[in-house]
Formats: sequence, structure tokens, C-alpha cells
Amino acid sequence: MERLKLTLSNADYQQCLKLCRKGTSHISMLNRAQVLLAMHNGADIPEIIKVLGIERTCLWRLRKQYLRCGLNDALADHRRKRDVANTA
Repeated sequence: MERLKLTLSNADYQQCLKLCRKGTSHISMLNRAQVLLAMHNGADIPEIIKVLGIERTCLWRLRKQYLRCGLNDALADHRRKRDVANTA
């Protein structure tokens, strides 16, 4: 089975768990936190795609964003921020 390896720092792991347990965050942020936790826990890529209903490229982009910029950037909805800035 194909796996996407990712090791979250303890603080990032706890923050993702908190977001998922709280359940009051924006759905896209919650989904990203669930994906990061799944990758951290060693879930298979097809399993993540099936359960969370996301595209394979989303997994790769999210992992890359986390490794490059950290958790807050990975959880943020950058497309939404650009769209709002373009309408102002």
C-alpha cells in the first residue's frame, strides 16, 4: 500500500487533535487537520482519499505546504483569502 509519510511535531499533532475534537472550525480547516493526522498515523493514501473524499494531489500539496511553511499555513484557506482580496 502506498503511504505518504509525515511526522507532525507534538504541538502540531495536539493542535490538529484539538481542532478535530472541537468541531467548530471551518470545514476545510477541519478536513486538512484530519488529513495531516491520517498521514501522521500512517494511513494508506487510497484510504485517506476514500474516507475524506479528497483528491490525491490535495494530499501532496497539503504535505508540501506543511513541510515548507508549518501548520498554520497548511490549515489556512489561501484560495479564499486571494478571492476576497481580489473583490475588495
